[in-house]
Amino acid sequence: MADGGKPWWRCPGVLVATTAAVCAALWWQATHGPWNSHLVVDPVVYWQRATFFLGQGTWAGMGVNEYQPGALWFFAGLGALAGGPGDFDPFLRVLMAANVFLLVLHVGLAQWRGPRGAGWVMLFFAALTGPLLLYRFELLVSLLVLSAWLLWERRWLVPAAVLLGVATATKIYPVLLVPWLLMSAWRTGRWREFSGVAAGFAAGGAIVLAPLGLAGARWSDVTGALDFHFDKPFGIEGLLGSGIPLVQGWLGLPLRMAPRNGIYGFESDLGAAATFLLEWCWLPAVAVVVWMVWRRDQGRNWPPAAAMFVLFGWYVVLGKLMAPQYLWWTVPFLAFVPFGWFRHGEWCAVAGLTAATLVLGQVVYPVNYSEFLQCFNGDYLGNRFYWLNLVKNVLWFSAVTLATVALVRQRERTGGE
Repeated sequence: MADGGKPWWRCPGVLVATTAAVCAALWWQATHGPWNSHLVVDPVVYWQRATFFLGQGTWAGMGVNEYQPGALWFFAGLGALAGGPGDFDPFLRVLMAANVFLLVLHVGLAQWRGPRGAGWVMLFFAALTGPLLLYRFELLVSLLVLSAWLLWERRWLVPAAVLLGVATATKIYPVLLVPWLLMSAWRTGRWREFSGVAAGFAAGGAIVLAPLGLAGARWSDVTGALDFHFDKPFGIEGLLGSGIPLVQGWLGLPLRMAPRNGIYGFESDLGAAATFLLEWCWLPAVAVVVWMVWRRDQGRNWPPAAAMFVLFGWYVVLGKLMAPQYLWWTVPFLAFVPFGWFRHGEWCAVAGLTAATLVLGQVVYPVNYSEFLQCFNGDYLGNRFYWLNLVKNVLWFSAVTLATVALVRQRERTGGE
């Protein structure tokens, strides 16, 4: 017991100290050993975008670009904090420091607005996700999405829509929540609320997009970034990336590697119909989750944290691409699921499967990513990291499935959260 008779884990000072220790450990990992060489690839591109804008004073002529407007402004802001156009190392340090700050905000938000112990759960999963978080901009978008969801919970739908607009203009996946939010608005206030939410979402996007146009970017630069993402092969990291090679290997079909647009991936040779279904199998799963929660929660009008975890979980597990950082799109919501929402032992099972997924994910990427890539140049079915990656994906599929079963069972209950 700590001072005052409280358990040690309920003392704010202990959480603050542990958060500082975890951030220090992530920083050390990010700058040492087997993590740095692969993690640093994307920040180099961020730095190039920032250097271009800060040096030219315009986004015009930046060439091929895969990043959305919000991300470009984030990079430019980091570059300005690093002292303007210059060396990469100062930019990287500012990026890492910004992500440490964003991670602290995640922990604080969970501790403040989540159930008992939520801050600890958020910190636990961040530690297992690893130094990747300091090298990407997932924390920026996930903080926007979490904040929008908490506003949604308080029935502040228009501010929630504005934040979702900003988030979607930074990374595309938050758009999955927009139809759900519009449905909530319609149920709450019909056309008046619906139009307000639609206008709020558009305004959030415009806050980010309009300055980009004023700074010289063309509309084709924005649509080109979307086309860049849509024209990607099947990535090797995800469940489909593990499953399709396995099926083709059993069928005796050689794997046709097709790395492009920043993805080391392949094209499916399972036939046009099967490939189309595989590319879009996430869509019915997401639609079923929304419909199921919508039908059950007639009086609440906002999705519980478990539904958010399941929604993004299916999108990630069934997606054509699954970069390691995509897991962070859904994992933070697990911190907001009360222990009592699941049956006895289920929360621990979902958390344990998720934790194992994150640990194995680090082992594959970035620690052994070079060997993992090499296996696709030959006998990938004989490579241990192919199978380890498959195990990781099966564990994640199991976590999402178990959470989905619990969500379905909530249809028989009221007041699940």
